[in-house]
Amino acid sequence: MVEQGRRKMIGSWLKGRFGLGVLALGLLFGTTGCDRSPFSTAPDSTLDVSGNLDEATVLEPTSRSESAAAESADAAADQPDLFRNAVNRASSAVAIGQSAQSQDDWQLAANRWQQALDLLNQIPADHPRHSEAQQKIQEYQANLQAAQSRADQPPQPIVIPDPVAPVATAPDGRIGRLNIVARRSGIPVVSATMTGPRGSASFDMLFDTGASGTLITAAMAEQIGVSIVGQARVTVADGRTVNVPLGRLEAIEVGGVTKNDLTVAIGGDVALLGQDFYSQYRITIGPDTIDLYR
Repeated sequence: MVEQGRRKMIGSWLKGRFGLGVLALGLLFGTTGCDRSPFSTAPDSTLDVSGNLDEATVLEPTSRSESAAAESADAAADQPDLFRNAVNRASSAVAIGQSAQSQDDWQLAANRWQQALDLLNQIPADHPRHSEAQQKIQEYQANLQAAQSRADQPPQPIVIPDPVAPVATAPDGRIGRLNIVARRSGIPVVSATMTGPRGSASFDMLFDTGASGTLITAAMAEQIGVSIVGQARVTVADGRTVNVPLGRLEAIEVGGVTKNDLTVAIGGDVALLGQDFYSQYRITIGPDTIDLYR
């Protein structure tokens, strides 16, 4: 009876100290007598009913917070890596956008951005990369809008330019004839049609075989909208070297011969048609005309 009462006392103390799990363990090994109890047979383990149990015998129980953290880690391990999958989808969207050539290509890129956003939005608030995911969401939303905008644009019509009429070549190889409208100090004056951003206009120009480049006046440049694109140092007739602004003509046509995208100097009060227009042609100058040959 004394021994039975002592077991009840130990059981009550263990239940309050370590819970039902340790109590069940004590009852399992102590039901057949005191000599088989693990607490009584261990030579270095002593039990004090005042509440002190030798540390060599008792293992500290796991706290609830530690158990919860372990369960959360196990659950996270079982979940797919949403953040990594989202980044992979975004990388795919970038690659598609870099080579996109059609609306379908841009729509595919937009779909990949949307898939990346859907994955990021599934990341829970307690995920270690939740804050980073929120930043990615803002970035990916902007990319989605840009890609979707390109996908929604109507296809641009393909403009086929009008066929350029070939320059008629005379049996002797002549491709152009410039009418001489006047002469200044013996230098022929011809009429040239220039085209700029504001349209086209015809002007008189000296056909100066000694001029390497074409020169137009500031008034001509203003009329057809030629803007300054740079400057150059040139040597004028009296030997001086001066800086002159440069502009670009969309086209210039003289005697049926056209040259596109010609850079010209701007200045002076007389325009000169230089060798940069006709240097590839053979020239013959007559009393009233100038002929250009291949």
